[in-house]
Amino acid sequence: MKADQLLEVLEPEALLERFAAKKANKVGKNNDFISLKGAIKGQIENDTTNKLENTNDFIGFKCLHYSVTESAGVAAVTVVKKVVNQSITFGIRTVKDTAIPGSDYKEIDLRVKMAAQETEKQIEIPIVDNNEWEPDLDFLVELYEIDSPQKERIQGDDVVTRVTILDEDFPGTLGFHITDIRVDKK
Repeated sequence: MKADQLLEVLEPEALLERFAAKKANKVGKNNDFISLKGAIKGQIENDTTNKLENTNDFIGFKCLHYSVTESAGVAAVTVVKKVVNQSITFGIRTVKDTAIPGSDYKEIDLRVKMAAQETEKQIEIPIVDNNEWEPDLDFLVELYEIDSPQKERIQGDDVVTRVTILDEDFPGTLGFHITDIRVDKK
């Protein structure tokens, strides 16, 4: 494998910066590989919905992209109800992307009811922590119509969110068994 192919696999913008920080012992108070601060330990909200034009009038996600460390154990996504004094029932499910259900996260498919006085509901998705290094992986979470026979996704740009699982396992080192070779001039 060529060096440029290796860099492409390792996603240099994300991983190499974390490796450099780890090498310099500058990440976190406890020398953590990844240190994130947010409402949930080990999770950050990356992209808000306030710049969208085609939003749903009744319901949507608070954030369009969440990042969570593998060791956090759970990704918490927030659903926002936009109608006042009205209860609403909807479905929420995970959708496979690069992360594998059962291996990287636990699938959910829930029926959720928000009471008239509720404005937000937090849904937790279990994240599987393992000791194997792998690149950062994604899965989607979407809202769908409970009453439709095919469980069709609700219309709008804010009814799907992406969750990125940040792997904290060190991928190992690359080295050679023999570092010096002597060659005669013969």
